[in-house]
Amino acid sequence: MAVTVRRPVERPPGPDLTAIEILRAIRSRRPTDLLEKVAAGGAGLAHFRIGREHAYLLGTPELIRELIIGHGRETAKGRGLEQARVVLGQGLLTSEGELHRRQRRLLQPAFHESRIRRYAEQMRSAAVATADGWRPGEVRDMAAEMGHLTLRIVGRTLFDADLAGDSPQVAEALTTFLAAAQRSMLPGGPLLNRLPLPSTRRLVATGARLDALIDRLIAEHRSAGDRGDVLSMLLAARDPDGSAMPDRQVRDEVRTLMLAGHETTANALAWAWLLLDQHPDEAARLHAEIDRLPAGPGYDDLPRLPGTRAVVAETMRLYPPAWVVGRRLLADVELAGWTVPARSIAVASQWITHRDPRWWPDPLAFRPARWLDPAGRYDDTAPGQPRGAYFPFGLGRRVCIGESFAWTEATLALATLAQRWSPALRPNHPVDIRPAVTLRPAHGLPMTLRPR
Repeated sequence: MAVTVRRPVERPPGPDLTAIEILRAIRSRRPTDLLEKVAAGGAGLAHFRIGREHAYLLGTPELIRELIIGHGRETAKGRGLEQARVVLGQGLLTSEGELHRRQRRLLQPAFHESRIRRYAEQMRSAAVATADGWRPGEVRDMAAEMGHLTLRIVGRTLFDADLAGDSPQVAEALTTFLAAAQRSMLPGGPLLNRLPLPSTRRLVATGARLDALIDRLIAEHRSAGDRGDVLSMLLAARDPDGSAMPDRQVRDEVRTLMLAGHETTANALAWAWLLLDQHPDEAARLHAEIDRLPAGPGYDDLPRLPGTRAVVAETMRLYPPAWVVGRRLLADVELAGWTVPARSIAVASQWITHRDPRWWPDPLAFRPARWLDPAGRYDDTAPGQPRGAYFPFGLGRRVCIGESFAWTEATLALATLAQRWSPALRPNHPVDIRPAVTLRPAHGLPMTLRPR
């Protein structure tokens, strides 16, 4: 009988990460340190290992586009979002194949421009309510404050519900989920998330409490009838055979929109407040722009806020809320002249690419003006970066469905709050990143509220 001899796989060069380096990343909760070491050689494609997983870091915008757009149908979600299904189930962020395509088609109308125009008034009023609740001299954690604000916005716009009273419960669920997701990206993490440890029991209990909240929203909607919101759309959806969407699927989509739908924008806004405090000249330019508008700017004022949108864009360049995109290959793929085997993980990192001096002059500087054309208009191509060098919302067919929603929300919320307030970080407070599924401030951002 013939014996098949497996030929060794040829792999591109990359760092040999030691067990000590990996353990240090686990302890510090900074997997970005590992990616920075992998990227240090400047290779187009670099191989590295995390435990038994073979991973490949894409080092150029061209390769990022080639994988995510060109080979999109030959890939599935990466390691982090594979594990995110423990919390999000088969929602839009984690589902694959025909289920994902069906759910995206169903939800897409909720994010059309006409809907976002209507949402803008609720975004503005929520930001005004937040500004009204602040008092001069108070110290507020702006990371938490922005989380409360964006959750209120998601509740009002997508679920026609006031989630202000549920904010602590949702914040706890999100923190528990992010801790589990961060652990899952490192060696042994997925196994730890399945063992009957206190953290695993906490994850299950938190998920059950979140389900109870969502079941309450579903019951209220069924009692009241169609409210014209996303949850009403999900409940009214019918398969070709006339059957309704299973409650489990409805719950998964609501979980995804509730958690992922507010967390990324909250992080972007929190980091924006820090950067504006650190750069008073940029804050002055922002204030000059928004002071020319009426109190509480609305959707029609967005074209008059190019500098505000530029602040948001530059914040997401330096502190991308989604800092890494992982794809598991479903087949062998040719990249940069190398054959990347099926089951490998291909990694594109916003944290790395958005700060690469090859694509961004003075990459660590906070320069919102790089996003403005000579006439002072916002232009996402103004920095001159190649396509694929900036992707805070992803790329290709899996680009974030709520991208336009998030741009509108972040711009209006920042402008509305900055008309009245200029928060300042407490002296000597440590600032660091906490990269899990999203990029959070590791120690919060306690800031003193200063009226303008």
